[in-house]
Amino acid sequence: MDTSTQPLFVEVLLPLAIPQTYTYAVPVDLVDKIKYGVRVEVPLRRKLYSGLILDQHHKRPISKLKHVISVLDDIPIIAEHQIEFWTWMSRYYAAHLGEVMSVALPSGLKLSSETKYVYNTAIDLDELSLSDDEYLIAEALSIQHELTTDLIKDILDKKTVYPVIKRLMEQRVLYIKEELQYRFKPKTEDYVQLKPPYDKDLEVAMDMASRSEKQQRALLTIMSAAKKQEWIRKKDIYEKAGIDASVIAALKKKGIIAVEAKEISRLAGRTTVKHDLTELSLAQRSAYDEIETHFTEGRVALLHGVTGSGKTRIYIELINKVLESGGQALLPLPEIALTNQIVGRLEDQVTGDLLVYHSKINDQKRVEIWKAALSGSHLFVGARSSLFLPFSDLQLIIIDEEHDPSFKQDSPSPRYNGRDSAIMLAHLKGAKVLLGSATPSIESRYNSDLRKYGYIHLTERFGASVLPEIEVVSLKECYKKGLMRDNFSVPLIDAIRETVSVGEQVILFQNRRGYAPVQRCNFCEWKAECPNCDVSLTYHQSIGDMKCHYCGYRQKKRDKCPDCGNEDMHLLGAGTERIEEVLATHLPEVRVARFDYDTTRNKARQDQILADFHMGNLDLIVGTQMITKGFDFDHISLVGIINADSLLSYPDFRAAERSFQLLVQVAGRAGRRATKGKVIIQAFDTDHPVIRDVLTYDYESFYKRELADRKLSVFPPLFSLIAVWLRHKDLQKTKAAALKLSDMLKSKLGKRVQGPIDPPLLRVRGAYQQVIYIRVEKELKTSQRIKTLIAKAQSVLAKDKEVRQVRVTVDVDPY
Repeated sequence: MDTSTQPLFVEVLLPLAIPQTYTYAVPVDLVDKIKYGVRVEVPLRRKLYSGLILDQHHKRPISKLKHVISVLDDIPIIAEHQIEFWTWMSRYYAAHLGEVMSVALPSGLKLSSETKYVYNTAIDLDELSLSDDEYLIAEALSIQHELTTDLIKDILDKKTVYPVIKRLMEQRVLYIKEELQYRFKPKTEDYVQLKPPYDKDLEVAMDMASRSEKQQRALLTIMSAAKKQEWIRKKDIYEKAGIDASVIAALKKKGIIAVEAKEISRLAGRTTVKHDLTELSLAQRSAYDEIETHFTEGRVALLHGVTGSGKTRIYIELINKVLESGGQALLPLPEIALTNQIVGRLEDQVTGDLLVYHSKINDQKRVEIWKAALSGSHLFVGARSSLFLPFSDLQLIIIDEEHDPSFKQDSPSPRYNGRDSAIMLAHLKGAKVLLGSATPSIESRYNSDLRKYGYIHLTERFGASVLPEIEVVSLKECYKKGLMRDNFSVPLIDAIRETVSVGEQVILFQNRRGYAPVQRCNFCEWKAECPNCDVSLTYHQSIGDMKCHYCGYRQKKRDKCPDCGNEDMHLLGAGTERIEEVLATHLPEVRVARFDYDTTRNKARQDQILADFHMGNLDLIVGTQMITKGFDFDHISLVGIINADSLLSYPDFRAAERSFQLLVQVAGRAGRRATKGKVIIQAFDTDHPVIRDVLTYDYESFYKRELADRKLSVFPPLFSLIAVWLRHKDLQKTKAAALKLSDMLKSKLGKRVQGPIDPPLLRVRGAYQQVIYIRVEKELKTSQRIKTLIAKAQSVLAKDKEVRQVRVTVDVDPY
């Protein structure tokens, strides 16, 4: 049968929380443009969306179908392996495939009726070649500043508008609104072009410039260059003709040339070659050779190297080998704050393109990087979202700080773990994976015991540096003996003073931001609490408000108790703001900066703090967990931990692991060059097993004890864990739904199901919470069967009139 005359149908994936693709009929005039992986404009429930074609066929469905409105791409925007990766993620993390698509694609590749577009005021419409429809929308945008897709349809009186929007985006006339919150400023350069009729008749132009030899030289240069390209970069004319800006300005005033500021790609390939790499030490060379051996055997490799052992230097060696062979490498990082420092180290030591991809980059640039990945650019550094790039030849993934909980996405769905997903991506692409950490996660270390992962241990620091000496100061004894100055013990105060006096630097770790976590009435013990969440409000002195760190609620600090009228109100506890103030009181000569979420929200401010610290303009940084993650500075010889007990007391089965990792990681910032560093840990429970292990850097002791505890309590890594969360503004309704769901699951899964239970925070953002935990054997068929049972139970609950409004979310491998 001749299929060319049969109606064509396509399966389209939409970026929505829906369980399947939708089938659409293809109009005859669009058949030739249909191919896998291109976007099409399609209607759904009175709205328009851009979806991805995953399949095409001639099987006519029984029901009446809607038609594809337009095709948006000439070539596919996804690589062939991506749908396989998305499908795995959807199944493993109990998410809809459309939810994975929504997280994976940059906003610039997801258009819908609700998308808002904003005019780019830097563009001169008169200098562009626009169709009538494009000019009409551009002009409307210049007047109204913001338009939705539906408004654009009304202006053009057409149903098919996405092709017009796409062309305007490509010409930088408009941007998707979301990207403007990052204050995106296009990178531009001035370009020059001869205007008609002088582009055809140079003699007339030369006559007009006859009194100026420089203007004539400029015109000859422009005409010569115009034979190869339409527009010529102004800087190139300056250089070749030996002129300056005044000459170009004069020619423009005479109307001979046009000058246009054109946005240029920020992704231009670098031509730098790697600079003077230090030779690998004997320990590094041995580790490198072991990694290559494990790669040959086809295994993931775990590099367990103490802080300062030179893991990054080994990464560079592996990356260069891949780039020299023409392949692609990916280096996902747990924190965006780490990208600048690691990129700075890689730029002069890695050959080829280095592209950075994360959420703080404007969407237009993210689309550029997306296309670069398809075309074969080389090294990519970014947040966990960089895993979704459409790699054409991915050969190596390096997960630095693989233990870091920031690799886990909490919301929205899919709630994936970037480390584990990277391993699956590498498996699908035939790439190698190296995990690196000074404090490997229990899961990764256990997998090396099972010989699923190769294991390489670097036990010594690189060069002349040695691990810092660790001292534990008993807060209990210091309070007894009057050796406390606010939140600081006298030994810590003295150590800071001595360190700064010899020109060295200090890092202080306090795992709370803000000024004080509690405001309390000393008479009736009323506390300032969030009306939406079951937490105390934190006082932020910099803004003068009490603030909730979960929902963002704010109110003014109370001068008197709202319950009893007492004016004896106290601020309890200390965050980074309070620590900064105490330092100014006791050590006024010390130059201090805070490095926490509040001070680093602005990327420019974050970069400035790190630059000042690097150049020696600061003596001390006080910060939260952000300062524990991979920062490498030459002159830090003292690290202080204000209160280690606050880490150890957290109600979570991973509390000991998290505490050990944080304490060792922050301690590792000290003494990373020739000067031996010192670490002072303040704690009440100085005999805690975790603190004893940290004192001697004894990972093996910690790991064996923790693994034994996990076996007794049947927790990961021996079993997998699934958390099912139920949320609603009504507590009784939430509990009723949780009980019904739990009963359904227990009837099929028995003792594997625990709960429902009250989580540590019963209410967050106005919704009450219940959680059910399910222990799952480490076996693929069993795991998938249990996820299917959960989905069926959710479906039953969704049809129950009494509780169907309760929101249910599934979190596989909660971190």
